[in-house]
Amino acid sequence: MIILLVVAVSLGLGISIIAQSTTDVKISEHEQESARAFNAAEAGIEEALKNISTIAIGVPQTLQIDGLDQDVSFEVNGENFLETTVAENESAQVILGGVNTLTINWVKSGNPVENLGTCVGASGQTRAALLITIIKSNYQLRRIGVNPCAGLIGYNNIALLVTTTGDDDFARKYSFPVQADDVLLRIRPLYNQATIRVTGANELPAQTYVINSSAQADTLESKAIEVSRAEPATPSIFDYVLFSGTSIIK
Repeated sequence: MIILLVVAVSLGLGISIIAQSTTDVKISEHEQESARAFNAAEAGIEEALKNISTIAIGVPQTLQIDGLDQDVSFEVNGENFLETTVAENESAQVILGGVNTLTINWVKSGNPVENLGTCVGASGQTRAALLITIIKSNYQLRRIGVNPCAGLIGYNNIALLVTTTGDDDFARKYSFPVQADDVLLRIRPLYNQATIRVTGANELPAQTYVINSSAQADTLESKAIEVSRAEPATPSIFDYVLFSGTSIIK
């Protein structure tokens, strides 16, 4: 009886160890396959970023990865508006295309950093004013200064007061026309940071690309990745660059 009991206990321990080892092996295999699927999905993102200028917008694409039975699937979609938070004295850029009427919403009403109730004209103590620069195809510029609050000094001391309440949860809104030879729009918040949304009455060119990529391993482990990429823009320091068709004379 003692021998049988020892054998039974030993068998139980052995079976438990074998079962645990088998489970560990399966978990390790699933982790490896999960990592493979993730790496494959990342490869789809890299492929999309590399060829983003030639990939058809909104059309699903596939990519074959060696060692992966199922192809990687990815898709690039364009957002025809710009919405971003811009730091004080930094610049956001919008690509223009043809005659259009643009609407700029700025300053989130519920953001206590952006939407302050004072107009003291000091950094970080009022709503952001905007310096809007429109760049033509021949590099000529025109600028508009808009203030959300009376008493602030605008561009060239011209205070264009904007009191129109913005759409959704934005505090202010300003609309203006652009011309066929206007190619770029630069927006610089003054006095404070600002969340900015730029839309067109007619559809704007894609301002931001959203890339979705997914892959599935042999063990049915699936991974999906989403990445957003804005169109390249020059740094804010370039707002001060001088352009001339001839030599610049001091």
